[in-house]
Amino acid sequence: MLSTFGSAFAGSERYETLQAINWVENPTNHARRGSKGELGPYQFMPTTWSLHTRKSFNLAVVREHADDIAVRHYEWIRRELTGAGIDPNPYNIAMAWNCGVGAVKSGRIPRVSYHYAERVQNLVEMQRNRRAATRASVAATSVVRPGKSAAVTFSLKPSAPRFVIATAEPLYEPIVFTEKAAPPAKLPVERPVFALSTLAYPQFALLP
Repeated sequence: MLSTFGSAFAGSERYETLQAINWVENPTNHARRGSKGELGPYQFMPTTWSLHTRKSFNLAVVREHADDIAVRHYEWIRRELTGAGIDPNPYNIAMAWNCGVGAVKSGRIPRVSYHYAERVQNLVEMQRNRRAATRASVAATSVVRPGKSAAVTFSLKPSAPRFVIATAEPLYEPIVFTEKAAPPAKLPVERPVFALSTLAYPQFALLP
């Protein structure tokens, strides 16, 4: 997770893009240097790191510092692409992250960078789909208090089975009792119904 700005920017395009870049670059967040000298969760090169800070490059393995430089580098790429008339979407930012802003501006992009950008874009979409599914779920609560109206809500997920909830039909014809007429021992029932009762509140039934 993005420690420095995760809580404040979770769900934003910048958050999603940097999270996806982290997953592609260094999903286990190991602290080893790469064959070309890259280091940290985002596999910064020394030249990229020095573009945004004078801090020691060894701090690239410290998540707090790495997240800070990642945000700075993201915003720098975004400004550069926007100034060149290029849409700063996650795909193009990921491409520039991999092969450099100059290559994206000139259109001289290596094939590996296209594949890299596709992977990042797919991970961004995955995060968005997960968030949309979470929003589609309705928190289920059921509260019944004496003298208060009953509130019943249900949790619905796209993949969950669907049920029909309908008010139960009258189980018998209304009968008026007087002081001279005793109520019958049993009331006639037309058909079995499974009813949910909320004390003195209206009944609802789950019908097959």
